[in-house]
Amino acid sequence: MMEMMRATRALGAFVRGVGLGDVDDAGVDALYQALIEHQVLFLPGQYLEPADQAAFGRRFGELGQRHHSYVTHPDSEDVVVLDWQPGDRPDAAEWHSDMTFTQEPPFASILQAMLLPPVGGDTLWASMYSVHDSLDSGFRRDLETLSATHDPGAFRNGPFASGGTESMNEMLSNVGSAVWPIISHHPVTGRPYINVSESNTRWIIGVGAPESHRILSMLFASTNRPDHHVRLRWEPGTVAIWDNRATQHYAVSDYAGHRRMMHRVAVARDTRLTSVS
Repeated sequence: MMEMMRATRALGAFVRGVGLGDVDDAGVDALYQALIEHQVLFLPGQYLEPADQAAFGRRFGELGQRHHSYVTHPDSEDVVVLDWQPGDRPDAAEWHSDMTFTQEPPFASILQAMLLPPVGGDTLWASMYSVHDSLDSGFRRDLETLSATHDPGAFRNGPFASGGTESMNEMLSNVGSAVWPIISHHPVTGRPYINVSESNTRWIIGVGAPESHRILSMLFASTNRPDHHVRLRWEPGTVAIWDNRATQHYAVSDYAGHRRMMHRVAVARDTRLTSVS
């Protein structure tokens, strides 16, 4: 029997009584509905092999393209290996939704803890529904007409370190950027959410630099409020599944001197949404 326990008022639920490697179709449908409701699901004790993790991801939709900055697992090109060695500087300690600088960001991510530091390395998620709903109604009306640019942000660092400005500009040209409404609407629920992140949002279209900076700073500060968060202390074999469309996440980099390795599968398209539309 699948059991679900809500994690916080804003978002998140712990799911027990289901194995992702052999869950039936009804179970996958139930997980999808729970994902739409809770935005992020935590499933301990899964221990999926790379091929099994990718196979489970395909039951949610078409898998996404490989991220330009990460390596994939030798047993499955659909599984990104996030392996931070002692002395590395992790690049996900910023609030972000995955790959919003692309024209089609992944709809969901499936992340499994493989190797963890003795303490630290937690991940937080923020409900951008909750952020939206916390804003003053007049401010929300002002935001409804505005859109903002998203670009690769700190992913400039690697190309610049390896090849200077030319290499960095080549990466930016290849990866590109995207523009999204600041108040976007979830394609399944229709609910409005704030679609800017401190990691990737650079500019509000049609306003000057001071005004853009002020508005974005206010929204980033709102995202940082713990009222909108859930925090997971990982254990080996725990899987987190999140809806990338109305959440952001932040991987805490407080484990200097230790290794942390995760396996991630990105689901590009929500096939249930496609079949309905």
